[in-house]
Amino acid sequence: MATASSEYFVVKPTSAGPPENLPVEPAGSTGLFVFRNSTPSTGPRQEWDRLMREYGDHIEFVAPVMVDDKGGQMLPTGKIVVQFYSPPSGEALQQFEKTYRLRYLKTNEFKREQLSFEALDKTTYPPDLIATLRSDSNIKLAAPETMARYSRV
Repeated sequence: MATASSEYFVVKPTSAGPPENLPVEPAGSTGLFVFRNSTPSTGPRQEWDRLMREYGDHIEFVAPVMVDDKGGQMLPTGKIVVQFYSPPSGEALQQFEKTYRLRYLKTNEFKREQLSFEALDKTTYPPDLIATLRSDSNIKLAAPETMARYSRV
């Protein structure tokens, strides 16, 4: 089970680029950046709140990096994968988007009940949104889309 890091955060800046006073490093050529809080004294939610308060005007998306039990880091991309028990109709999909303030991106071509979304409301803490989606009785799975972060040893 992966847990949210209070030290590392994924940041997607606005088109103007990352804020000058926010020390970030690129996460490859994805347009995402990783911020490292060198003195993590609060939990991931409190650090997320601080980043949004101080840099929210310059950030499209920010989320804690997810860390697995072996220390591997998974970087949320800002997209959310939702697997329904059965594929939603057009009307049900529109209602789902409206209810959870999501924007539909695409349907998995091999698994029609699995769809990708992105949040329209950047002021919602991403792990809270995922937890809310998981509590929906029509949803079999809800998870952030992530990419693995590797480092040379």
